[in-house]
Amino acid sequence: MIRIVALMLATACALAPAPVLAQQAPSMSIKELHATTLAAARGKLIRAYDQAAWHGTDAMFARIQHPEDVIGGWIVDGPAHAPVLVFFDRNDADPHAVFVVEFLDGKIVATRLIGEGDDASLSPERKAMIAARERGIAAWREEKPLYCADKPPNTVVLPPEQPGEPYLVYLLTPQVKDRAWPAGGHFRAEIAADGRVLAKRSFTRSCVTLEAPADKDAAALMVTHPLDPVPTEIHVFTALTSGMTLYVGAGGRLWVVEGTRIYLADPPKKR
Repeated sequence: MIRIVALMLATACALAPAPVLAQQAPSMSIKELHATTLAAARGKLIRAYDQAAWHGTDAMFARIQHPEDVIGGWIVDGPAHAPVLVFFDRNDADPHAVFVVEFLDGKIVATRLIGEGDDASLSPERKAMIAARERGIAAWREEKPLYCADKPPNTVVLPPEQPGEPYLVYLLTPQVKDRAWPAGGHFRAEIAADGRVLAKRSFTRSCVTLEAPADKDAAALMVTHPLDPVPTEIHVFTALTSGMTLYVGAGGRLWVVEGTRIYLADPPKKR
């Protein structure tokens, strides 16, 4: 079982201030460095895309009446600092854009409602992301993994990190309570360009929620994670979403996740 505890400022300080931790933290292996670097990049992009979908949906509702009649779904692409959200129609065979929202540094800088006579075509890359999203959702339904909410999951699709690599489709337990972040019920499917499901996984074995204590001096959160030897992109996403330091017990060691920074807080155990 995963044990979740909120760390108070005094506890965090007892461990050591973050700058000291950063200076004294032991070095990682090459394998660990690669895994944490990948987790940081993915977590940052998941956070950016998830936020774009959230705020862009508000903008879409302000422009489109009865969106359930015309909107078939959405995807987000682009870099983390400037994502683009595209709502597409319900034409499964050949989807077209309906509403587009552009962001820069977390703010909406442009919106565009596609009208008659406008070019509503989608690039092959965006169509591939839409197809991967649908296949990922189907894989989630087929797998019936642990899920921790009574509302639909949030979906995020990350494009291939290198040519020929798979799309990463995430189905995330949504946040339904202020200052409470779901750490359980998240799922990832790796989808090849031809639609094959190459791999799929859950990130926890139980439904857990990280809740910030009522005390405003709370400095960090903590979670034990037995499924991976290092923190994952979900831990980075959670740290960014909460705005708090996240301590992760993984692989018999204590890790610190500060936004996109991941480092060890304790020396390796003697064998």
